[in-house]
Amino acid sequence: MTCLAPDSPCGREAFLSVMRRRFACKLYDRARSPSDEDTAFILECARLSPSSFGIEHWHLFAVRSGAAIARLSEACFAQDAVGTAPLVVVAACRRAWAYDPDGDFIASRGSRFPGGRGVFVDDYRGYYDYLRDNSLLDHWARSQCYIACANMMTGAAAAGIDSCAIEGFDNEAVLGILDLESAKWETGLIASFGYSAEKELREKIRMAPSEIITYV
Repeated sequence: MTCLAPDSPCGREAFLSVMRRRFACKLYDRARSPSDEDTAFILECARLSPSSFGIEHWHLFAVRSGAAIARLSEACFAQDAVGTAPLVVVAACRRAWAYDPDGDFIASRGSRFPGGRGVFVDDYRGYYDYLRDNSLLDHWARSQCYIACANMMTGAAAAGIDSCAIEGFDNEAVLGILDLESAKWETGLIASFGYSAEKELREKIRMAPSEIITYV
């Protein structure tokens, strides 16, 4: 049995140790950057992430240019967690227009699955109608980005790389930096990566299981 085996106690403990290690890094060491290999690994963690109906609503922009990161920092209200980071990943998602069951985007996504586009759309259409009728399509698409970013941050922690999720940003400004049309795209979530330059490790503060978990 290896630590990667599904029933391995050491595998579970290894994963929990990574979860315990990760924290929201607010200041990065400007002299250290994730390698190309590490960057590819972080992005692969996002690519392999689940999404509703397997649509993969997101497009990931891996920003490593100092000039582009400086602009992103301004769009994120000058947060050091962006401005000092050597790698910033913007998870942008397509807006409601893209999810029409009879549209080209869903055709390209749905045709990949067993049974092809027809089987996929027959299964998907009812949920689409529910989301559309309740004005939830944009919210639904944006929420998928959180899954991808969470997996990137956990994967980064496993590789010894620090991270921070960024929700404070000017959506229009971020889209402008990425040359995306706001009528078609929305910023889902931003995550920064690098090596902490914080002087002290901050305690991980979490509620006790009994306070936040109810078994029904």
